[in-house]
Order: sequence, then C-alpha cells, then structure tokens
Amino acid sequence: MVTKGKNTVATHTLQFTKIIAAIAQFITAAVVLGGKSVTPQALSALFQAYLTAQQDLDDARTVVTTKKKARDAALAAATAAIPGLRSYLAATYGEESATYAAFGLPVDKAATRTAAEKAASAAKAKATRAAHKAALAKPAPEAAPAEPAAAPAAPAAANVTK
Repeated sequence: MVTKGKNTVATHTLQFTKIIAAIAQFITAAVVLGGKSVTPQALSALFQAYLTAQQDLDDARTVVTTKKKARDAALAAATAAIPGLRSYLAATYGEESATYAAFGLPVDKAATRTAAEKAASAAKAKATRAAHKAALAKPAPEAAPAEPAAAPAAPAAANVTK
C-alpha cells in the first residue's frame, strides 16, 4: 500500500529538487508528456520555476515581517507620545481651542447622567449597604463538635471444631 504524504512547501521543495537532479542524470532526450514533446531542459525549467517562485515568496515574507516590526515599533512610540502631547496642548491652548481641535484629539466630556439613572444608582447602593449590614449582623454558625470515631468492630472469633 502506498501512502501519500502531505503537500507542504518543504515536501514540494525537496521533491522538485530531486526531480531536477534526476532529470539531469537520467533523461537525455525529449519525452512526451500529455501529448506534447518536452525537452529535459524545459522539464527541469518547470520545476525550477516553482523553486524560484517559492524562494522569492520566502524573501518577500521576510521583508514584510521586518517592515511590520518596524511599523509596530513606530506605532508604539507614537502612541506613547499622545498623552504628553495632549497635556501640553490642553495646558497651552485649552481643550476648547481651534488649535487643540486641529490635532484631532478628542475632548474629555463629563458624563451626564439623567435623574432616573441617579435614582437607580442610589437605590442600588442603599440595597447593597443594607445587605452588607444584614450579613454582618448575623452571627456565624458554630461548627458542631465532631464526635469521636467509633472503634472498628473486632472480627468475631470463629469457633473451630475438630
């Protein structure tokens, strides 16, 4: 029984490299594949094209990874500078000024709560305080003293008659 391996980049690369080497060693004349005559050089070029494309892709991924790391480092530095810049602008120009607004920084707004929200919050706080006071007012139940464990019954002596 022949088992088929997984088609990964590594398996393709290894297999195609072996195929190229075997073509150079064993195939000296044109072969017919799918009804078309193919020279050994053209056949090797098919597999070499994949190997070259894969290498180019690996190189591009390395470049992208490096560029992402540089971008992330720049983002972290820029993000870290925002609170200081915001404080400077607010102290120098004021949060309501056109200059502050030109930087596109959001203005902190005090949260406005409705009367119903305030009443609900007060009722909830009152209920929580009452529950805590009730829990503290109850004495903790005392644990019942443990009874000594009964000694295991000795096995009855068996009367053996002869």
